[in-house]
Amino acid sequence: MMIHGYELTSEWKNSQCGQTAIAQRGGKKYFLKKYQTPVAPIDNGTLDAKTFAHNKELFEKFVATRKGVNTTIRTIAGAGGNIVIPCDEFIEGNQYVEAAEFVDGAISDDETEAVLASLSTDVKKLLMQTAAGALFSVHSKGIIHSDLKLKNVLLVRNKTGNYVAKLIDFDSSYFIDDKPEEIVGTIDYYSPELGEYADSEDDREEIAKKITQKSDIFSLGLIFHYYLAGALPEAVSLTERLEKRKAKGKVVYCWIVLNSGCELKISPEIKSHKYASLIRDMLNKDPEARPTASEVLKRLREAEPVIEEPWPEHSLILDRDAMANAGVCGMKKINAEGKHSYQLMYEDGRSASAEKDDIISLGFIKVTAPSGFCDPWPEHGLVFDLERIMSRGFVSSERKEMAGVKGYNFYRADANSTFFKPEMLIAMKYAQKGEPSASPAPETPAAAPTPAPAEPAPAMEAAPETPAPAPEPAAPAICEPWEEHDIEFDADGIRAKGFVRCERTSMGGVNGYNFFTADGTCRFIRQEMAVIQKLARKKS
Repeated sequence: MMIHGYELTSEWKNSQCGQTAIAQRGGKKYFLKKYQTPVAPIDNGTLDAKTFAHNKELFEKFVATRKGVNTTIRTIAGAGGNIVIPCDEFIEGNQYVEAAEFVDGAISDDETEAVLASLSTDVKKLLMQTAAGALFSVHSKGIIHSDLKLKNVLLVRNKTGNYVAKLIDFDSSYFIDDKPEEIVGTIDYYSPELGEYADSEDDREEIAKKITQKSDIFSLGLIFHYYLAGALPEAVSLTERLEKRKAKGKVVYCWIVLNSGCELKISPEIKSHKYASLIRDMLNKDPEARPTASEVLKRLREAEPVIEEPWPEHSLILDRDAMANAGVCGMKKINAEGKHSYQLMYEDGRSASAEKDDIISLGFIKVTAPSGFCDPWPEHGLVFDLERIMSRGFVSSERKEMAGVKGYNFYRADANSTFFKPEMLIAMKYAQKGEPSASPAPETPAAAPTPAPAEPAPAMEAAPETPAPAPEPAAPAICEPWEEHDIEFDADGIRAKGFVRCERTSMGGVNGYNFFTADGTCRFIRQEMAVIQKLARKKS
């Protein structure tokens, strides 16, 4: 059978829009769609003039809208692309018919669930990107698809064996500034605003103003959730009325959940914070709070969140195990007008702002280094160059006396510390001579770089100009590791780093080790860092 130059190769089948069939022309395969309503009225005397004119106007406006949408989308869609748009329209009898090139490799509706379950997250990412990219192109032309659902984001296996998503079925599509008298869609995938419109009998024109391209974003969010979890989202809880509705076997659609003041739950099957957070935002009840198609595409391309190191001045040592146990999968430093804080990201897609005190109260820290920088010992007469010190990664310091020598422990954000004598600080330009708080010793060429106090302690008098010997010389050069660390020290590795001995110590409740260089400089190193720096190795 021939129809407008197309040879039918299948029987007409009933569908939601009317009827569909497969045809061929010029050696190519096509998909035909014949619309059941509206139809062109037949002037056979059965209709009065007014009804005839009304029905004719409805049909002509429908055809004009369909052709207008198709013509516009053709400017961004080509053969084999991710938008499948009719390539031909015509009137057959009194019915409007569209013809589109047949899509090879399309997965049938019956196979979709099983195929999705077999795909990796990386493949699903490609599906989501192609779907979002196609929708972005459609939205860029001022068009609302209006009927996004799993069946209308066609799953296609291409010639290379990869799966892509193709946007199809623009039957209900319209220009955003030319809404039809009746806006339709598929009830399972209604946005809250479209559901409100469909439920209302009064003020429909006002409610229709709420329906924008963000309605498509909500529907696409439901599709993404299905891709990753194998089902649409469920409610966190239901009102008594909705519980009764559910008990009667009626479907409680997502838009009904939100319009009843309840919340949707992102499935724990979605392990990625990036995807869970994106879908949560796409399913926001407020259309204005949903991302645009362009923003969806951008967020799909972003990397997974990571737990960044805290702001240096906060001197926090993160307990990443505690954060993981609380479901935290990311922490981002936030700088808002010079105020430093954090954004915590959870596995279920939630995000929360947090100050330094919040991180501490949540139990996400192991220990804190001393807060801020100490004042120099009065007798040293030093002035710290804090800008240079902080540029080298140090976040705080404290005065410390080691083997009778007064110096300073400088801390990094990971709680590792380095002991500096005053002359070393000067040599490294971390400090310079300033007005001493105590009377300085007379300047003599033979004097050590650090001026002696007015009444020098014996230890200072005895301090030689050459590097001081390691403290406690009677102690073993390399201590025994803490039993719970299950490590053994590598003497060669320790010497290669310039250390001459180490001792067990605790800092802020954390068991670790002080490593000493020949000049008495000390650095606190935790067990895991000792292994990373090849100062020690795991026994097992």
